Amino acid sequence: MFSLIKKILDGITSTTSTKSTGEKEEKMYNITTNVPELDEENVALFKASQLLEKIGNFPNPSANEFYAQLVISDLPVEDHESVTLAAISIETMMNLELMDEEWGEPTIH
Repeated sequence: MFSLIKKILDGITSTTSTKSTGEKEEKMYNITTNVPELDEENVALFKASQLLEKIGNFPNPSANEFYAQLVISDLPVEDHESVTLAAISIETMMNLELMDEEWGEPTIH
């Protein structure tokens, strides 16, 4: 287990980048490792968090709200499954019962 964690941490090649959208500059995280599966999961998590943020800043949006946002997004259909699973992971972690009270209420980002 330790060797896997060391491999991941040693393999991080880039941690931040800036994306210019014309109107404003967005700070984005671009985390890459030498573990392709982990990189794919990270990309799906960031895409899912962007969709969840468009819905609102409260945990547990309905499935209908998420699917509506997913359908109108510009994400390719082949990414829908991985992004949906990533959103489920995010929302599961944001469950109020899992959070420590001293941190306050969770948000989706």
